[in-house]
Amino acid sequence: QSEFAADISAVRLGNAGPEYQNPKQFFQRTFITEGMGHLLIQVAQRLAGNGGEPVIQLQTAFGGGKTHTMLAVYHLARGEAPWSELPGIPALLDEAGLVDVPKARVAVLDGNAHAPGQPWHRGDFSIRTLWGELAWQLGGEEGHALVGASDREGTSPGKALLQTLLERYAPCVVLIDELVAYIRQFSSEAPLSGGTFDSNLSFVQALTEAVKLVPGAVVLAALPESEVEAGSSRGVAALRALEKIFGRLQAL
Repeated sequence: QSEFAADISAVRLGNAGPEYQNPKQFFQRTFITEGMGHLLIQVAQRLAGNGGEPVIQLQTAFGGGKTHTMLAVYHLARGEAPWSELPGIPALLDEAGLVDVPKARVAVLDGNAHAPGQPWHRGDFSIRTLWGELAWQLGGEEGHALVGASDREGTSPGKALLQTLLERYAPCVVLIDELVAYIRQFSSEAPLSGGTFDSNLSFVQALTEAVKLVPGAVVLAALPESEVEAGSSRGVAALRALEKIFGRLQAL
């Protein structure tokens, strides 16, 4: 039941209940499985510049705990509570060979939060694309300015520009959820304000390549396990393409 109550976008916006919003309460109520523990170690090591995978694909069955796992990463990376006060975390950091985890900026790209054909607003700014949202969450107006032209045109900003963005705001974590649900909405007939089917896949490809070049940066993406969850034929096509881009699986 807790899986359905958890919403990572609500937590990012400060609108979730205390059992999800408060790091101490969250970890007090969370059983850290072997898979979750391994993933948290990978993220902690990457943020600390001591190994760790730069790109992690989290693929679970519906209701398989992905949201809870992403929230665990969110709270660990943000460092809003001392890690020593988070149940289960000190032992994981000992296993990781770390004495601390640097506080990181965390961007949440939730495919259910925005419609690809309807720009959304951040103050006076109009955001059109996932890369525009990523840049805004990491660096506000300054960050968005780096990808402003690409955001307006709906074209992928490319690896070099995304590397610059990540370097400027590292250590950082990019959490990506419901990406298939977002990308499958693009038709082959006409581009939307959010770009195209291909430009969004190009962005994800460029992001995974850029993050590998930036110490202290990590991308964690949750994908559905089955074609049934992917939905339409375009959803299945998006899922298969994203599986190849994100590569290695993290099992829960």
